[in-house]
Amino acid sequence: MTKLMKAILRAVLPFVLCLAAFGGVTGANSAAAPDFDPARVSWRSLTFEAKTMLAKVIVDIGLSSRSSENAAAALIAAPQGIPVQSSSMQVYQIAVNRTIDPAFGATIREEDQVWFDPEQGGALGRTRLRLGDDDQKKVYRFTQQGVFRLRRQPKDDNEARLAPEGWTDVRETFYPYRLAQLGCALASERSILIYLASAAALSAQAEPISMCVFGKRQLHRVKLYPAGFQSLKVNYIEKKAQVQNRKTGRIDALKIVIEAQPLESDLDEVENFSFLGFLEDIAIYLDPQTYVPIQASGRLPSIGMVDMVLQEVQLR
Repeated sequence: MTKLMKAILRAVLPFVLCLAAFGGVTGANSAAAPDFDPARVSWRSLTFEAKTMLAKVIVDIGLSSRSSENAAAALIAAPQGIPVQSSSMQVYQIAVNRTIDPAFGATIREEDQVWFDPEQGGALGRTRLRLGDDDQKKVYRFTQQGVFRLRRQPKDDNEARLAPEGWTDVRETFYPYRLAQLGCALASERSILIYLASAAALSAQAEPISMCVFGKRQLHRVKLYPAGFQSLKVNYIEKKAQVQNRKTGRIDALKIVIEAQPLESDLDEVENFSFLGFLEDIAIYLDPQTYVPIQASGRLPSIGMVDMVLQEVQLR
């Protein structure tokens, strides 16, 4: 290598590395949002249940749609940032209600409602209510520059007996991010992942899907990738219109593994990523014919490895 070439390399290399670090090279390749097909999603609601010696967990998931105008009226205003808008004429809402009934201690209820773009998977807003322990209500608005959060919780035991509207401990927080520099086309949300698993063109040979997903306070790069088939026993009720059938037997389910890595943020401590309460070894199992999720598995804090098995599905 000549001295001239070495000099050019020394001059150019720092700029190349800088672009790669801030998304100018690698970010451009990963910034394209996957396309999702709402027509592939055959279900309107799902009910899962898990029982262990330590707790019983029930998860109810509902999927609905509304016009963009009606959805916009339901979202809170963000005092900073440009609010994210849906690219579709319709906005989907996914509602996830989780009840944890431990063998010891109080029953915990968590209710999440998330508005999102059904074709790209980008989140618009979220409402989260937790009751039974550490009561709080959080309302989020996604913007192009970050996520605004309005948190409300009781200031004392007397207020804890009131409805969330009577809680006076209120705080506003903005969690900034730079999507382009992180290589993100958009910011999705954790609850949406079960919809995306059904709406994506996933098969045993499909390439992994990569999304940037907002957790509680920061973005994570989440990958959904097929991990082969697994034979699962099923016993659930299938409803469609006025017809009800019980599905029993075994299904060679497509296993979709969910892996997450935290992205750069302003937080002092990196948060743990969770999905339906699972922190590790997370997977969704799909019926390869209907794309209906028939099981969700992972490790729950203080409980261990848990399989949440489908009990009922309402089809469109």
